[in-house]
Formats: sequence, structure tokens, C-alpha cells
Amino acid sequence: MIRNAEMSGFPQGVWNMVFSGSKGAPADHCSLEGKSPYTNVASSPMVVEKPYLVLDGDSYKLMVPRLELNKVGVTPNFDNADPIDFSQVYVTSENDSAATINAKLAEGLHLVLQPG
Repeated sequence: MIRNAEMSGFPQGVWNMVFSGSKGAPADHCSLEGKSPYTNVASSPMVVEKPYLVLDGDSYKLMVPRLELNKVGVTPNFDNADPIDFSQVYVTSENDSAATINAKLAEGLHLVLQPG
């Protein structure tokens, strides 16, 4: 599965390949004769990318991507996200209880869950 990519070509795959909203993807091909089957969906109906962190000067921001409809290709310049100052973010730890996390949510804070 390849979603919202920009490709200059695609080598022969060995299994069924699915492309969604990917520029330069190969055309649909359903037969096993000659090459592996491909399914190509022209655009991704709904996409919300994962949140990410950025360093803005000397402080971090949580970037929360917005919903994109009928997306084709990549998001240029990462310009489809709302910045959230870390004063509005609670970073959890493995020691936090569900009650602590729920209290932070009740305060209106955004959460970043640490691995672990």
C-alpha cells in the first residue's frame, strides 16, 4: 500500500499493490499475466496525517495536521497543520494513572504519549 506519494516510477512488484492518491503510480492491472496486479485509486478520500513536533526558536510546538479531502500527492511545505504551544500540552509518562491523564484532558490539555 502506497498512499499520497510522488513517484518517478515503480518497479515490478511481487504481490498485489495498491496506490492511493499517488502521482506517478502505475495504471490498474488485474491480470497475473506479464506483471503483478495493481490497484490505483486516483485520490485518497480522507487523510489526517499524524501529529508531529517542531522546534520554533527555543520552544517546541505540537503540529496537528488538518483533515484533507480527495488528496493527491504530498502536502507541500508541511503547511496543513495547526501549531499548539507546549503550554497547552501534557506529556505523559509510564507512571501516570488513567485518573491523572483524564484530569489533564479535563483541563483542556492536549496529550503526547511517550513510548513505554
